[in-house]
Amino acid sequence: MDIRDFNEALYASSNGVVVERRQSIVLPVLVFLVGVALLVGNCFIENGADANNLKSALVLVGGAILLIGGALCGVRAFGGGAPFHVDDNCFLVRHHYSFDRTQLNDVVKAVESGDKSLLDALAESDIAGVSVLCYYSPNSDFCAMQAFAYEDYIYNAKTKLIIKA
Repeated sequence: MDIRDFNEALYASSNGVVVERRQSIVLPVLVFLVGVALLVGNCFIENGADANNLKSALVLVGGAILLIGGALCGVRAFGGGAPFHVDDNCFLVRHHYSFDRTQLNDVVKAVESGDKSLLDALAESDIAGVSVLCYYSPNSDFCAMQAFAYEDYIYNAKTKLIIKA
């Protein structure tokens, strides 16, 4: 099972309702700027026996926040996009279900009916013999899902991509 293949099939099958879009870079830039502000603020503290611990803490925390903000900026700027529901104006929530192989028939029936509440009612397992990948909108009833079974060291599709609008 490849998440990229699932996403591409979702974009193609949704007739323009779901598109790939990157998340905003504003929050990572703000995190980066907070790290810079802490490091710059460190320069304005006078040296002395009382301030050494404060200066060290500002450098440590400011440097860590700066690195995290920089990494997040890179991911948001150059990383792949996420499924975005155009009509609801929101990103889709991804949920990965894991079930035991004995529940295959129940899982296939739930996926083919397109009912997410049936999947939520089934008991999940720690071992993913049967796996369901589901994207849903928090603002509407939109749901896209597909069931896979682990066979011969790969996940084989057991259902087609089901989209419920």
